Amino acid sequence: MTAPSPAGFEEPEVVRLAGGLPGWVLRAAIGVVALAVAGVLYAEGVMIAPLVLYVGLAAVTVAIPASAAVILLVVYPAVAIVVVGGPPVRPGVLALVALTHLLHVLSAYAALIPTRSRIHLKALRPAALRYVLVQAGVLVLAALVVLLSGGRTDEVVEVVAVVCAVGLVAGAVALLRRRS
Repeated sequence: MTAPSPAGFEEPEVVRLAGGLPGWVLRAAIGVVALAVAGVLYAEGVMIAPLVLYVGLAAVTVAIPASAAVILLVVYPAVAIVVVGGPPVRPGVLALVALTHLLHVLSAYAALIPTRSRIHLKALRPAALRYVLVQAGVLVLAALVVLLSGGRTDEVVEVVAVVCAVGLVAGAVALLRRRS
């Protein structure tokens, strides 16, 4: 509750924040997630030499999260998994999608937050919610891919897919026009 001031305005409520986590925690998290990605790549059959290169990229990203190394850190697993081959929807690929997305989010925040600052977990809650929602959508799409037949798609399904794609584009254009 706020108390009225003599001029009739209410005084803002003072919020005390806890100490928070040190800013370097985000960089450490990048390193841990990158090592997890390297572990998944190794389990998928990627050779040791490319993994050493990937760990080197991870070290550069931990040191300088606002560098171009982040792009390579996210793209490298996709290229490596394509070179290894195999079915497109498998647990290793889905784990890499989630982990590389997490690397992207962590690197974006680490690039903005200085290492000497403090991080309050409440401030990261919206980003965490977006991450979970995107990953839920990815899992739903992966389930649809697995459930659809491997043969020829019916014409009706193709027409519905084209109509949905056109609707998505039209909706995006409409939303963009409202903002400008």
